[in-house]
Amino acid sequence: MPAPLSNPPGNPDANPPRGKAFVITILMGLGHIRAASALRDIAIGNILIDGSRDLCGPGEHKTWEKVRSLYYFMSKAGELPIVGKLFLWLLHRAQEIPSFYPARDLSAPTFGVRHLEKLIQKSGLCATVVDRLRGGNSPAIHTFYASAIAGDHLIDKKQTNYLLLCDADINRIWVPRYPSTSGIRYLAPCSQVKKRLLLYGVPEANIFLTGFPLPKENIGSKEDLEVLKGDVLARLMRLDPKNNFYNIHQRSVDFFLGDSPSPELVPDCLTLTFAVGGSGAQAGMALRILRSLRHKIAEGRIRVYLSAGIHREVYEQFIRYICTLGLSRYYGDSIEIIYHENVFSYLKQFNAVLRSTDVLWTKPSELSFYCALGLPILTAPAVGTHEELNREWLQDVHAGITPAGPIEHTDEWLFDLRESGVLAEAAWDGFLKGRKLGTYKIEELIQTGTLTPGNSPLER
Repeated sequence: MPAPLSNPPGNPDANPPRGKAFVITILMGLGHIRAASALRDIAIGNILIDGSRDLCGPGEHKTWEKVRSLYYFMSKAGELPIVGKLFLWLLHRAQEIPSFYPARDLSAPTFGVRHLEKLIQKSGLCATVVDRLRGGNSPAIHTFYASAIAGDHLIDKKQTNYLLLCDADINRIWVPRYPSTSGIRYLAPCSQVKKRLLLYGVPEANIFLTGFPLPKENIGSKEDLEVLKGDVLARLMRLDPKNNFYNIHQRSVDFFLGDSPSPELVPDCLTLTFAVGGSGAQAGMALRILRSLRHKIAEGRIRVYLSAGIHREVYEQFIRYICTLGLSRYYGDSIEIIYHENVFSYLKQFNAVLRSTDVLWTKPSELSFYCALGLPILTAPAVGTHEELNREWLQDVHAGITPAGPIEHTDEWLFDLRESGVLAEAAWDGFLKGRKLGTYKIEELIQTGTLTPGNSPLER
């Protein structure tokens, strides 16, 4: 694990800064820490990583390591021959999320809720981070349920405790045993999560529909969205070489983004970013993708970014794939790898690459919400029930695309999707329907206690 960042010992809240909050996350996959990273401008000190060695005692750290190891194993279990389906079934059972219909009361605590409560009360899970926050006046924003629920149990309810949700639907474990009396305030990334929280018994007054916090460097200012608008406009031109999209939507694009650049100024090269999960799951897909695209790479028709996250072994695996396929001469130009052992440095690199990315290929994790950046999401197989529901949400907003053929023929169907305008349609739908201002909305809530409503797609 990269060295965690945390506040120095002592009372960090003796003179609480206005409009700031403690930001608490966990390094279990990348979703929770990705959300926390976007909130760094309002974090008191550095972002606190629960489960790290300097933020928990030896016994608590050992518990976290067991949980983390199990999570990573189960995330990659589907790749195992024979027993893979069994492990995936077990994962789905553990993460099961009931259907919305028929409408009914789902507030009764599940086994997971009761077990988490036991770990908090009897095993001291999250005790160190709770002690760090105890007695302070500043609010806390958690991106993982365990520390938020521990704080709800063990800290005076006068301290505002926010829990940021990172998927389009959630398991009951995100809500404590008695939701109606809990002081947790929920930051929902989409209306579907708000609806789920209501079914779980959370009072509507404790739910704030903010959107997922996207990186400011990919948005620009809250008022103008100048970075995002420029990136989306350029991407739409690259995704629509035959004008099949623009023949229908040009007036809408010009209204929201401004005049389009001249087609002859748009490069023909397409940029694909393939991102593996935070556990390193699905890294093997990269070999099949590169093998299919190797002729297009050689022709200069496509640039490929492979995102290895913080896993050195995945980075080395990608290097081997490139060498095996005889593509070494293109490494550093038409093929690049995004990797850094420090998670915050990695996220900075990844966000920068997204600006020139035309298609993002990834499992439907928290990156599903990045469709709001005008990125068409090509969905890899889901890992877990919550990712299956993320994929459904992506399809509902028409920003997610299921591969149109086998990976071995990516060189054919990917370019067909481009020429037909389907990728441009998905990019545009994600931009219009996805909530773009989650980071700014959360900052506003921390600073003022309220949210300003917005009806325009550029105000959400």
